[in-house]
Amino acid sequence: ARSHPPQFAVSLKKAGGAMRNNRNEDADVKVEMRRLTGRDDPNMEAIRALANAEPGRGFVYGGGFCTGCCGSFIAMFLWFISILVSLIPITWIFQSKTLRNYERAVVFRFGKFLCVKEEGLGYIWPFIDEWQVVDLRIQTMNLQRQEMLTKESVTVYVNAVVLYHINMAKANVLTINGASAATSQLASTAIRAVIGCSELDDLLSKRDTLNAKLQRILDAETDSWGLKVTRVEIKDVQLPQSMQRSMGAQAESERDRRAKVIAAEGEVQAAPLLLKAAQTLSQNVASLQLRFLDTLREISAEKNSTVVFPLPLEFLKAFQSGSSAESKERMLLLEQKKD
Repeated sequence: ARSHPPQFAVSLKKAGGAMRNNRNEDADVKVEMRRLTGRDDPNMEAIRALANAEPGRGFVYGGGFCTGCCGSFIAMFLWFISILVSLIPITWIFQSKTLRNYERAVVFRFGKFLCVKEEGLGYIWPFIDEWQVVDLRIQTMNLQRQEMLTKESVTVYVNAVVLYHINMAKANVLTINGASAATSQLASTAIRAVIGCSELDDLLSKRDTLNAKLQRILDAETDSWGLKVTRVEIKDVQLPQSMQRSMGAQAESERDRRAKVIAAEGEVQAAPLLLKAAQTLSQNVASLQLRFLDTLREISAEKNSTVVFPLPLEFLKAFQSGSSAESKERMLLLEQKKD
C-alpha cells in the first residue's frame, strides 16, 4: 500500500463531510419543492397527466388512460369543431344579402327547396343553405331577322321584339334552366308558324292581329316556366327587290284605274249641267261669242305665246253644204257618161 502524508488524509475527511452536507441540503430542497408543487397529491398528478396528454398517446378518461386511434379521432374532431366555430362569425358577412324591391331569392337547404325570400335583408345558414336571386323586372328580347315564307309562297325577312318578365320565382328556378334562351327559340318558331299561315297583305296591313296572336301563343307556352309574355311586336318586314318592283307597278296601275274611274264619274255628273249650259248659250248668239272671248282671256293669262282663233261653226256648215252639192253634180255627170 502506498502511504499518504497526514495532511492529505485530513483534507479527504473534510471533503467527504462537505459532500454529505450538500446531499442532505439537496434532499431537503426536493422535499420542499414536492410539497409546494403538490407532487404528492393524486389530484395534481391526474391534472398534470391530462395537461401532458398528446393525440398520439391518448387521453385521461374516467381515471384510465386510453390510447390508440380512437383518441386520435376524437382529438381531430374537437380540433375541427373549434375551427368551424371560429369561422362562423366570418361567414356571417357573406351569408347575408339585401334584396331590392324587384328581386326574389329562392332558398335551398341541403339541395331541397325551402322558401322564397321577399325584399329586404335576408340571411341563410352557412354551409347548409344556398340561394338563387331572380329579377322580376321586364326583360327585352330582340329576335334577329329571319327569312320566312308567307301563305302564297312569298319570301319575306321579318324581325321582332318580345317583352316578358318573371312572375313566379319558384317555378322559374325549379322548372327551366336558361329561360331567356328557351323563350327566344320558342318565339322564333312561333313567328315562323304564324307568318306561314298568313298572307302578305295581312302581314302588311293587319300586323296588330298577328302580334296579338303571337302574344297568346307565347304566353300559354311559358306560363308553366313562371314567365309572363306581356307583348310581342313585329318590328320590320322586308321584301325582295323583284317583289318590291312588282308591288310598285301594281300600286301604280291601281292608282291609274282609280283616277280614270273618278274622271269618268266626274264626266257623268257634269254632263247634265253641260247640257243645260249649252241650251242656255244657244238661245243667244252674243252669249256664245262672249264665251269665246272669256276662253281667250284665260288662255292668254297662262300661255302668252299661244294664239287661238275661234272659227264659227257656220263656216264649216257652208263648206259642208258646198262640197255635198259638188259631189252630187259629179255623180250625175258620171251617170250620164255611162249612159
